[in-house]
This record gives sequence, structure tokens and C-alpha cells, in this order.
Amino acid sequence: MPVFLDRSPYDGELPASFDTVGRQPYAGLGYAPDDEPAAALCAQLAATHDVVFYTDHWNLRLAGLFPKAGGEVAYFGFWETAGKLLLNQLAFDQLLQDAAQRGFRVVQGPLHFSTYFRYRLRLGAVPSWRQFDREPVNPPYYPDLLAQLGFRPALTFESRRLYAADIPLVYEQRPGVQEQLLGSAYEFIPLTPGSWLALEEEIFTLVQAVFSQNPAYRAVNKAQFRLLYNAAYAAGLCPHTSVLFRHRPSGRLAALSLSQPNYHSLGRAVSEHPIFARDYPRLTSRTLLAKTVGVHPDFRGQGLQAMLAAYAMQAFRTYYDDVVFCLMRTQNLSLRFTKNLPTEVARYALFEREI
Repeated sequence: MPVFLDRSPYDGELPASFDTVGRQPYAGLGYAPDDEPAAALCAQLAATHDVVFYTDHWNLRLAGLFPKAGGEVAYFGFWETAGKLLLNQLAFDQLLQDAAQRGFRVVQGPLHFSTYFRYRLRLGAVPSWRQFDREPVNPPYYPDLLAQLGFRPALTFESRRLYAADIPLVYEQRPGVQEQLLGSAYEFIPLTPGSWLALEEEIFTLVQAVFSQNPAYRAVNKAQFRLLYNAAYAAGLCPHTSVLFRHRPSGRLAALSLSQPNYHSLGRAVSEHPIFARDYPRLTSRTLLAKTVGVHPDFRGQGLQAMLAAYAMQAFRTYYDDVVFCLMRTQNLSLRFTKNLPTEVARYALFEREI
């Protein structure tokens, strides 16, 4: 039986079936990916990428993302599928051919242009929290399907949930750290929509410096950064635990910690941004998501990671019952914070295949 597949270079519009195909694999799962501005992303990134869509308009959609600057690595993204192996083989074969013709040697994904946006697959069983905001989620068969297509994990990540009954162990393992906050050389700036807007340029520069050396990192410009990280995003952050550290002697931002409650239990409309002041009182489960923590390379080796954790711990017991440390790269030093503590773990991977 012949398999129909439409290959269409991006022409300023997403395929008409893009959203319909994207929703179908999640019917009945009880979770689905958070909204992402795919049309705006493609419109902005088409200047630096050749984008090619492969779809049968019903059971599969896939995009090849080929940097115009060349290099060794091309990407696949926006992949959603009902799981038909033959159809996926045909689509990925075409993508691999398009990548080879452009001189690429490796294809990685799923990754939507940059690590600032959606990337990675969740592996294994669905965790007890089911889903947190902007967590990579997918039907459970996706990783096995990629393996059948010749892909293997290239980078792996973990989320770790520390339960309420075990929170006191954190304080026992970190005696004296909170005292370091007193009299330090840093100003602590709580992150709110107002402080985000006032410091947006500095935050963008800090984020670029903190994460630019991470594997698979791809820089974005300010307009692309603002698609997801803006004052509306900051309104959902917890103002009691999210913070910027400014080095007093130099005046430079040195570190940041972005955390928020897990709002998914509220069942918000997918287009509605969470707002801490409005939504926190409505939560029935008070789980803190420790999402983005980093120190500028010029200020590393001074214990700022521990101080960021200590800052959050000051308010934790007042506002939260448990915490998920989100999407830490396997073997990253940040995993030390929960070392030897009882945690529930979810795992993720970015996949790759040589051409």
C-alpha cells in the first residue's frame, strides 16, 4: 500500500494541518505540550534556517531545520506522530537526504531551533506530577520509535522531585549556608514583572553568558528571547524564590534563579499566562519548580549556587510543600543538591543520528 507524504519548504505559512496533527497523539493521555509560538518562531528563524515540512496531514508532521550557516549538525523538530513506523521511516529518510545534500553529518532533535524553546523527549513512565509548565512531554512510544529509526540519546537530563516529608533533610545537609547570605557582596533583586522590564537587557546578557557553553545551546536574538521570556513570563514566577544576584563592587548581574509553582493542576486555558498573585492562592498542591539556575562564568567558584538555593529556602517552608528540580543535565554539578536524598526521578533525552 503506497504511503503519501507531502514535502513542502517553508513559504511563510505552516502547513494547514499543523495544529490538527499536533493534537491527535495526545488524545486521552491527560497531558499535552504547552503552547509554543510555532508560526512566529518559523517566521523569525527562516532568515537563518532552511525549514522543510514533511507531513501526510493526518498521522505525522515533521520539520527539518537546516542552519544556513552550515556546520555538522542539522535538526528535526515539531515532530508529532500517531506512531506508524513506515510513515516515519519515509519522512526521516527524506529529512536525512535533505540534510546530506546540504553537507550536514548529524541530525539532532527534537529541538525547535534553539534550547530556549521546546526540545528533548521524556523517557519512561509518566511521573507522579504528570506534567509541569514547559516540561518536554510526549506519548510514551516516541523514544522507542526514534530508536527504531536509528536515533540514540546524545544528551540526557533529569527532573527530581523531593517530597514534603524529606524537605528537612535539605536544611540538615546545608548548615550555615543561609548565614552566608548575610553580609555578602551581593544585592538580591526579587524577580517580578516590574524588575524584569527594568532589567530586561541585563537579564538577556546574563542568560547568554550563563548558558552559552552548554551542549546543544544555540543563541537567539533579543526578539526571539522575548517570544517566551518577557514580563508576562515573569508574572508567573514566584517572587519569593526567584532572584537576581548583583555584585555590589562591580554593579554586574552575577547569578539568577527562576522558579515558579506548578500551575498545571489548575487546568488553565493553554493560551492563558499564569500570574502568581492570582493563581498561587488557587493551588491545591503547592509544588515549587526550580527551573533555571545559573552563575555567570566570571563569578563561578564563589559558592553562589549554594547561596541561590539558600535564598529560595528562606521562603520555601512558608509557601511550598515539595519541589521539583527541573531538567538538570545528567552529571551536571547541580545534581549534587539532591545527592543522597530520596527523590522521584523523570528522565529525558535529546536524540541524534549520524547521516
